[in-house]
Order: sequence, then C-alpha cells, then structure tokens
Amino acid sequence: MPSKTTPPAPPETAPHPADLALFVRAVELGSFSAVARERDTAASQVSRAVDRLEAVLRVKLLRRSTHGLSLTPEGQTLLLRARQVLATLGDLQDELSAGRERVRGVVRLAVSPAMARCFVIPALPRLAERHPDLHIDLQAEDRIVDLVGEGVDVALRANHLRHEGLVARRVGRYQRTVYATPECLQRQPPPAHPDALAGHRTVTHLSAGHLNRWTFLIDGQVRALPVRGHLRANSTGLALEMVQAGLGLGWLSTLLVGPAVARGELVEVLAPFRDPTWYPVHAVMLPDRDRLPRIRAVVDALAQALGSGSGPGSG
Repeated sequence: MPSKTTPPAPPETAPHPADLALFVRAVELGSFSAVARERDTAASQVSRAVDRLEAVLRVKLLRRSTHGLSLTPEGQTLLLRARQVLATLGDLQDELSAGRERVRGVVRLAVSPAMARCFVIPALPRLAERHPDLHIDLQAEDRIVDLVGEGVDVALRANHLRHEGLVARRVGRYQRTVYATPECLQRQPPPAHPDALAGHRTVTHLSAGHLNRWTFLIDGQVRALPVRGHLRANSTGLALEMVQAGLGLGWLSTLLVGPAVARGELVEVLAPFRDPTWYPVHAVMLPDRDRLPRIRAVVDALAQALGSGSGPGSG
C-alpha cells in the first residue's frame, strides 16, 4: 500500500500583512538592520519578508546598495497601498474590540518640533499610563504632511487648514505677540511703541515670510509691520530657542511660549498693542478615523495638553 504524503502547501497568492509591515518599516528606517534592531530579530528575516513580497507580486520593490535602500516605481506604489491596507486592518481590529478591550494599536502622529517639545512629549507619560497598550510613532517636522501618502493618522496644524477632505477637531488656539527674556530687556529697555522696533534686535524667520509681518493693535486697528531680523531662523522651534537665549525680541505664539512664561523665562513686550486675533490649532485626520478608540485617545490627550495653554491668560 503506497504511503501517504503531505501535499505541498499552495503558493502564496497575496501579500501577507506581516511582510507588508516589515517592508513599510524598512523603507521608513532605510535599512533591514535598523528594522531588525527595532524588532529584536535578524536582518535576514526582514530581507526574506521583502523577498516573499517580490515573489508573490512578481516585481522588484527595492534597490539595495551600500548607500541603503531605494524604492522602484512598483515599490513606491506598494508603499502607498501597504500603508492603506495596514491602516484598514488596524481600524478593523479597533472596531471589533471596541468596548471589550483596552485601547491598543499604533497611532502615527505628525507635529512641528516646537509643538512636540512644548506639549506633545510632556503629555505622553499620562497618555501611556492611561493606555499602556497604545503605541505612538511621533513624527516632528516643520512641514505639512500628506496623511494618505505618509500613513499618518493624526497631524496638528496651526492656522493651516486646506480643503483636503479631512476631519478636523480644534484642540487649541493662540495669539501672536512679542516676547523677550528679562536679561535681554535689562540690556536694552523694551520699546514703548511698535514703531520703535527698528531700534531693537529681533529674531525673525528665513522661510515663513508671513511671520515677518508682525501685527499689532494700534489706534483701534490691526496693523502689520514688516520686521527684518538681526537673526533669522528656518523654523519656529529655532526662533523660540533663540529668543529664550536672550538674542533678541521675537513675535511668537502665546501657546508655545506659555510654559516659558510660566517659569519666568520670557516676558511679553508691547502688551497694550497685542493683536487680539485668535488662531485655531486643529488635529486633522482622514474621514471616519476620528471614531476609532486609539485615534480618539490621542486627540483627547492633545486637546487636554493644548487646551491648558490656550486660555486668554496664557502667554
């Protein structure tokens, strides 16, 4: 009687989510070894995951060289689709476990470096204590990210809302006015009127030209005064640090300077002329993502952190 043999396993016909996740992370980190260190596994395991994807899809996804990894056109297409698939799977897990389990999963959060340093990072310990199974991938850059293309779940935007079909929730607000350190004002007394700013050292922006038109309430009307700084920075975070270092006067967000003002490190200049305009800070998400427990948990934490610095007395 012939012996029974186990039939071979059918070939894979679709990419496995675990392989997709390793592929996406390899692209984000730039190497298989970086993913291996992060996941506490062998780099060969990551490489084999990409090999399996290329075999199933019958395309070349990555170019590998001594300089790192680069995407082929097919790899670029897969990266976009893989992020969408992984996000959908995460959403499905959220919906199926809602009300039965603790908040869990990964949330990719994009904010400016200044917002990360002043508010997001200080809020993370409480968020981690409240939701220990929640993981945060924090992306801090001074640019407007593409939520779909970059797989971002939540982004903070200050006064920058475009018609992108996104869901927006206001989590804070701010004004802009002039600040300096007490030491800076000891070296040179503060100006008594906005028109006197030309005689003082100022910190302005290199790339955001609209932030070099400082607005004030003068004779009952809001006026914009162009200011050419003695020192200029290419990011809001750098400008804030330069002002905190006592290098000059800066026209800054009341939200960002709130902690420094509370510590006595910065004081407001030209307070009677502060522009009364309030600007919103929004958490933006793709449609329907705001109802997912892990997304709501992060947005609620942002609203709590930013709301504490958004009141009329802040700054």
